[in-house]
Amino acid sequence: MDSNKIEMFEGLNVLRLLDSIGESLIFADENQIIKWMNVPAKELLTKIGPFVKINDPEDFIGVNLSMFHGPRQNGILAGETFPHTAHIKLFNRFSAKIVVDKVFSDTGDFSGYVLTWKDVSDFQQELEVQQNMLKSLYTPIIGTAIDSVLLVALTGLLTEERMQYTKDAILIACAEKKAEYVIFDFTGIVDDIDDVVVFHLDQIAEALRLMGSEAIFVGLNSQFVQQMIRKGLKVRVKTCQSFKQGVNYVWSKMGYKLVKI
Repeated sequence: MDSNKIEMFEGLNVLRLLDSIGESLIFADENQIIKWMNVPAKELLTKIGPFVKINDPEDFIGVNLSMFHGPRQNGILAGETFPHTAHIKLFNRFSAKIVVDKVFSDTGDFSGYVLTWKDVSDFQQELEVQQNMLKSLYTPIIGTAIDSVLLVALTGLLTEERMQYTKDAILIACAEKKAEYVIFDFTGIVDDIDDVVVFHLDQIAEALRLMGSEAIFVGLNSQFVQQMIRKGLKVRVKTCQSFKQGVNYVWSKMGYKLVKI
């Protein structure tokens, strides 16, 4: 059906309609100069504009679209495939999904472009969220059958950053659970270590001692131990070859005995 013959479109306020659309719309002429934007786009530019020292979204009027993209996108705008969808980075801070289409006059003449911005997000914040999620997986702190005994299962690569986070997480968990013993299982550690990591391990053990808890290291494989000896590194804790031996040690210290029934 010809939209020009639809009664509800007669006398329609086009700009108000574009403002009511939930997506951010930016219109540019055939030279890619921004001429108009709707209200959602202004709200968006108010948020991201300060990263290019533009605080008033109205100041984007007259700016070339090249501010938002690079040579590759210029080639796309010069092409013939429209609408075009792409993911871009804005000002090295935000990521966005954009849809670019051409705008034509009533007579069919090309008059410019319309950009629709969707899913705009601060990828720095997303990165921080992802890093925090990864940190929560760095060091699983697991309760055991005895409430006052915690298991810290270490796997993968031990780094200074990871050990700093591990230290904070363990001390918090120890205080919350009122743990008397904390068993550190190194079975999953096979990578090289350095003196900084051992320093943090020793600090953790000392901090637990000051809190009235005892750290026990189990599962130190021969490669791990040889590295420590070769580098002259020492930790002042009780060590056991296996997790089972570590548990038996804790049970004997607490007066428990494993009995078959």
